[in-house]
Amino acid sequence: MGFEPRSALLAEQRALTAAQRRDLRNRQITVSFTMLPWAAAVHLLVVLGLSMYVIPEDGGLLLRAWPIAAGVVGLVGAYVGVAVRRGAIVQSEHLAYIFLAFEFAAAGVLYSALAIVLYPILDDAGDLVMTGTMAAIIGAGALTTAVLRSLGVIWILSSTVILGIAFWQQPGPEFGRLLISLLVYGTALIAGTIVVSGHIEGRYKAELSAAAERTVAQMLLDDFEGNAADFVWETDSKGRFLRIPSRLAFDAGIDPAAVRGVSWQQLFAELGSYELPGGRDALLELEKARSAKDAFVDVMLPVRVRDAIRWWKLSGRPTPGLAPDDFVWRGVGSDVTDVKIQSDEIVRMGLIDALTGMPNRHNFWLELERSVRNSEQGKPRIALAMLDLDNFKSVNDTLGHSIGDEVLKEVGARLVEVGGAAHLCARLGGDEFAILFRTVDDHDSVHTDLLSYVDILREPVLVSGNRLDIGCSIGFHVPADRGQTADALLVAADLALYAAKESGRGTILQYQHSMQLTATRRAHLLEDIGNGVSPDDIELRFLPQLDVASRSIVAVEVKATWNNARLGMVPATEFMVVVDDAGLSSTVGSMLFEKACSAASKMPGDIRLAISVSGRELESDGLVDHVADALDRWGVLARRIELQLTESSAISDRAKAGMRGVAGLGVSLTVDEFGTGFSSLASLSDLPFTRVRVDRSFSGTVPGQWPILAAVVTLVESLGLEAVMLGVDSEVQLAGAADMKVRTVQGRVAGEAMTLENLMRILSVHHE
Repeated sequence: MGFEPRSALLAEQRALTAAQRRDLRNRQITVSFTMLPWAAAVHLLVVLGLSMYVIPEDGGLLLRAWPIAAGVVGLVGAYVGVAVRRGAIVQSEHLAYIFLAFEFAAAGVLYSALAIVLYPILDDAGDLVMTGTMAAIIGAGALTTAVLRSLGVIWILSSTVILGIAFWQQPGPEFGRLLISLLVYGTALIAGTIVVSGHIEGRYKAELSAAAERTVAQMLLDDFEGNAADFVWETDSKGRFLRIPSRLAFDAGIDPAAVRGVSWQQLFAELGSYELPGGRDALLELEKARSAKDAFVDVMLPVRVRDAIRWWKLSGRPTPGLAPDDFVWRGVGSDVTDVKIQSDEIVRMGLIDALTGMPNRHNFWLELERSVRNSEQGKPRIALAMLDLDNFKSVNDTLGHSIGDEVLKEVGARLVEVGGAAHLCARLGGDEFAILFRTVDDHDSVHTDLLSYVDILREPVLVSGNRLDIGCSIGFHVPADRGQTADALLVAADLALYAAKESGRGTILQYQHSMQLTATRRAHLLEDIGNGVSPDDIELRFLPQLDVASRSIVAVEVKATWNNARLGMVPATEFMVVVDDAGLSSTVGSMLFEKACSAASKMPGDIRLAISVSGRELESDGLVDHVADALDRWGVLARRIELQLTESSAISDRAKAGMRGVAGLGVSLTVDEFGTGFSSLASLSDLPFTRVRVDRSFSGTVPGQWPILAAVVTLVESLGLEAVMLGVDSEVQLAGAADMKVRTVQGRVAGEAMTLENLMRILSVHHE
């Protein structure tokens, strides 16, 4: 099939249907009837003027009858026109057209007939008046009837044809010229009538097209609003709604008709937006945009619909009207409640710790910064505390992460319970928590409040049948001035926490400037350790242990010191902690063990060496092989070596495997500083320990309290272990140890830490 030419398509689009033609004809007739009373009034005035000044009184019956006939035509036209306009006569297209055609045709015939009769009897002046009157009447009639093309043609022909006959019948060349002028005039009027009626028809077609487009647009809009989540709205310059989609009105539970003309402030007040969180700010943004005549995009507005909070996203822009200050607002909106809920949940998940339900690090940081800003503005002082669990790592490593998670949940619940609304408690990660004091009176009040946290976490946690002692250490900082940043607060509280953990379990310490110096020193150590520790920089000292019965040296405890080029002599108790944190405990520990074995090879074969190790060293995969290689390399018997594990060290499953591995080589294992940590009798009996070093806090008691020490020694020996008493500094204490059957002691009675050369000198005397 072929394509139709574009002109044919346009012609088809421009053609009117029968119904449209009838509608156009009705409109034209209506306009004609609207003008008919005015045309009749003018006609009656002309008839009156002609009767008084042009028509002679003795002109005969015809001339006397003409004013009557013309008056009747005018009066009938005026009456019918007014009656139609007032609705007294129902307009029928066919009859109305016939009436108009008859009315104007009759008027045209009457005027032309009058000219035929008058021209022969009038003088030149009368002819001139008559000709001018006829020309004016014909032109005015043509203007009146131009709305309806056929009616205009009827009027022009009915008046000009007979008038032309009158001109043709008159003698004289001037009437011939008038006849030609009349023909031109009539033709021009007919052409004008056709043009005017054509314009009217074109305007009608344009209106039809615009109406059709509006109908299509409305259909599309209704379909859009009925099936999409978006809606279209419109207000006037004062914010009064001109358009409220029916679907939106239904969703909002409101009557669209009742809302039309209501301002958006009234509507959203009715929907509760002013009372809902975020609503007042959104409405303020809308008001600012309306006042400034600026567009706005994606303004989130809460509304209450049927007792549920919904979220609408609105966008709009102003459109200028006819007057300078007249404009309308048009825009779109959509119900984004589901998206808002999902977005809020994502935000909430980003601010809440998933395990405990407490604020997470990010959330806490935002609150801390906000509190710092408020404090700078003269609001109450704040304080920050950092809390770390004392025994969590051991629980997590020995009982598993699921138990550890339950412990953290319980700890979080307890912290929130104690903190209430006054404190913001958050989990920063792992077993580290933070407490923000939003209002602080003084340092003592903060310390007192923190005691409540320590007390509640001192209570055992029951998880899956396990009674777990957790405990916590806390460091806090109350800034002396309001100029400290959130970063500075966090660093200070962290340093205080570190110092608290170093001081012992269950400790609360406030930040002191000396802690910053300690942290700086620690940072230097960490940097230097990362650069490498040379064996030549490590110096060993030896603390003798005496056999109580023979008073001879039977063992020595190895004390290592690092000769640091920047910090001087650094004891192992200080740098090995940093080594552990740097993840180099296996490397540095192996180096120290190698040096200790080298020293042992120079000592008599019956002298034992006690070497401290950490839990991380025991977790090393190559621990057993390295110990075996070092012993073999230096020719040292395994039974001469003791590995001392501080009781406060966490013993993981990997560490236990390492302990059993070195015990299988014949190396002894010793619990160091018994009585200061959290070891249980089960640990002492299940693991291959051979000795227990009883802390000096027991051995240093006055004789009246020695029964406590005796009970400890008895307990240790009942487990098949040997007790080594520390801190025996006097003969009285030594005698007391002998009375309790303690075989080995360490303290001033045995000697201070000494070099290998001095130790060898003493040993040579003892072995002579």
